[in-house]
Amino acid sequence: MVSSSQKKPVGGGAAGSRVAELEAKLGKAEGQLAEMREQLTAAEKSRKDARAALVEAKKRFSVKKRDVASAATSSPVVGGEAPNGQAAEHTQKVGSDEKLGVISSAGAAAPGDGHTQVEETKNTADDDEENSVAAIAEDLEWNNGSKEVDELRTKLMAKDTELYELKAKLMAMDAEADDLRANLATKDRELDELRAKLMAKDADIAAVEGDNAELMNMAEEASQAVKETAMKARETEHALRESAAREARLAERLRASERVREALEAEMQRARAQSEQWRKAAEEAAAVLGGGLEHGAGARAVVDVEKRRNGSAAGAGERMAKDADEHQGSGGGKRKARASGGAMWMLSDLWKKKGQK
Repeated sequence: MVSSSQKKPVGGGAAGSRVAELEAKLGKAEGQLAEMREQLTAAEKSRKDARAALVEAKKRFSVKKRDVASAATSSPVVGGEAPNGQAAEHTQKVGSDEKLGVISSAGAAAPGDGHTQVEETKNTADDDEENSVAAIAEDLEWNNGSKEVDELRTKLMAKDTELYELKAKLMAMDAEADDLRANLATKDRELDELRAKLMAKDADIAAVEGDNAELMNMAEEASQAVKETAMKARETEHALRESAAREARLAERLRASERVREALEAEMQRARAQSEQWRKAAEEAAAVLGGGLEHGAGARAVVDVEKRRNGSAAGAGERMAKDADEHQGSGGGKRKARASGGAMWMLSDLWKKKGQK
């Protein structure tokens, strides 16, 4: 009986149901085997009891046989021929039963022979009547013993037959139980293999889950890095836009400064042209003034005009007139005064004409 094999299968599906079915069949077969073993034990006990009863009956018959043999030898010769022959016949039957283990049915005819011998002894001698009656009583007792032995033998044969049948059934059930155990062991091995495969799959799944967790962490880190990069890109783009705006403003200022520079250069050119004109006018005025003006004063007037070429033309004219008055103040005379006044008038007239142009 295998108790450890009756365990519940952990795997589901067809394999688990098949194993459960085999375990149920095995349990049922083991229960039937236990019942048959109990029946076999009871049958063997009954067989032993019947055999013991048969042996006891044979012992009693042996004792009676010895008693009859001793009684036959002690009886007279004339009246004891038939009892001696009868005792010899019973001795032969009982001996054959003890040798073969069975009692033959020939003993059933012994009582009839016994009655015949009794009738013969009655006709032969009256004094042997008591011995003949004793012999008849013993024959009847042996006949009853033979019937008991036959009944015991029949019971013993029935018990033997039942025992053989039970042994055959027990062997068949043992073979079926062995087959069920083999099938159950095969299913257990298959379940063990399935458990091993399931454990391997669980390990693979755990490894994949670990890899997935690591990949998820890496993805989160990458997403965070992308967000930071996008934020930095937006900040950089904003800075670039501000820089572009500053550059545009600087370019506009540069263009404005260029325009101002160009305007200043144009103004400087105009001032140079005017200065050149003023210089020429001063030279002409100095030439008109002639000898009344000293050459050095005219030269200083020209230099002063050159220094103030970027200033106002009217201011320059006034300064030149003032310088001329300063240099001519000591000469006096009406002639010089008139010449100075005429020069100023001519200079003013020239200036007006230049201003109109």
